[in-house]
Amino acid sequence: MKQEDIQIGVTYLVGLAGKLVPVQITENHPSGTGWLGKTIKTGKQITIRSVQRIHRKAGDDKQVGNTAKPDATKGKRKPNAATDTVDAPERNTPKPTATSGVQDGDKPMSLLNAAVEVLSQGDRKPMRCRDIVNEAITQNLWEYGKGLTPESTLYAAIAREIKTKGENSRFVKVERGMFTIANKD
Repeated sequence: MKQEDIQIGVTYLVGLAGKLVPVQITENHPSGTGWLGKTIKTGKQITIRSVQRIHRKAGDDKQVGNTAKPDATKGKRKPNAATDTVDAPERNTPKPTATSGVQDGDKPMSLLNAAVEVLSQGDRKPMRCRDIVNEAITQNLWEYGKGLTPESTLYAAIAREIKTKGENSRFVKVERGMFTIANKD
């Protein structure tokens, strides 16, 4: 659009926070550059300083309610995490997160607490984060959520606990990528 094409009183789709929002132009900005407008949905007054934020008239398309911004690289809409399902490359299960799982009293067990539980079982041999995550899932201590890399999240959390708590940490790093539970005898 060009600056001369913008009309007062007309509703346009304006790019706000990564979305196209219907905005009615109410007047020219007092400084002479840009416009003042009111969002149709919330009635909030906004300032539009650049014509590049105005995409088209709201009546130019039949899908005014569909204001999803298309992905410029593929010409398709971006996936919506709430409605679309995308499989992880090596598994056909939901994406993992480090904050899911079930523990006593319906309070979710963190992956870090599940790691303590897994590592404290049996002979307490050192394990890699990927093996800890898989074992926590197998024992129903923790379950997948939205995150893509629970192994990396767990590794960072364990390393952070070792660094911040020092000798009071629940974990010990045995070698690169291998952790075990600290002996608190």
